[in-house]
Amino acid sequence: MRIRHVMTKDPKCCAPSDPAQRAAQIMRDEDAGIVPVVDAAKGAKLAGVVTDRDLCMNVVAEGRDPTAVAVAACMTTTVVSCAATDAVAKVTELMKDNQVRRVPVVDEHGALAGIVAMADLVERAELKPTETHETLKRVSTPSETPSKPRARSRAAA
Repeated sequence: MRIRHVMTKDPKCCAPSDPAQRAAQIMRDEDAGIVPVVDAAKGAKLAGVVTDRDLCMNVVAEGRDPTAVAVAACMTTTVVSCAATDAVAKVTELMKDNQVRRVPVVDEHGALAGIVAMADLVERAELKPTETHETLKRVSTPSETPSKPRARSRAAA
């Protein structure tokens, strides 16, 4: 099975110049913990992601005004991504290896095409219970060093 069969197509996204509050509103409205950040000037190329954790740690915990902080100032720019043609097993390994629960899906030009979450894999890809358990266990295991980068971009891989 390929990622195109299980991914969420055309997810809501924001621009690096948008206020952090916009990302939070998208998360609320879409019931999501991540919002892809795209650069419209570069053909909707994936520039990063902003997660609920990014907002909490980089805006709220620092007492910053979410209407005045640009998404670019709080987003994660080192992002692991996949292609719609990638096998579900490959993306499951990406999640395990990079300890992430959500992976943006990009086209051959790096433009955002969708997003796949661990929940999508569990619900739609019919993973075996042991695969689901192992993936969740590895994704949830704390990193050895807190300063360790969370993921690599597809282009760098």
